[in-house]
Amino acid sequence: MDITKEIERQAQELQKKLELLRDNNLQELVAKKADLENQLATVEVEIANTCKRLGIASTGVSAPARAEKRTRMNGEVIRTKITEVLKANPQGVSQIEISKQTGVSYASVINFLKDNQDSVRTTGDRKSKLVFLK
Repeated sequence: MDITKEIERQAQELQKKLELLRDNNLQELVAKKADLENQLATVEVEIANTCKRLGIASTGVSAPARAEKRTRMNGEVIRTKITEVLKANPQGVSQIEISKQTGVSYASVINFLKDNQDSVRTTGDRKSKLVFLK
């Protein structure tokens, strides 16, 4: 009797799962999503064309994915750029200013300064810190 009840219980569970699968409209939802994405892409193109005709920036329109790869600077390029900025500013310059003037990321500037303490000196604390060539 125990086995019979267990089989009946499992049969009922499987029946419930079967009902859920029959009522599932997942394929319809996926097709609807694809259709809506196509409509959205069409509308974005229309917006971009209209903005282009009007001569205005198309703000709010999602930007297309980057086609070009992000460029990386090697150590020598970073060294050259930072050294040029420090030579041009003998009165000292902040780390943020170095980053802005060279186009090198702020984190890379900090790493460069840590790795090259023998060629640069710093004075001040935190926000008032200035960097000089030795």
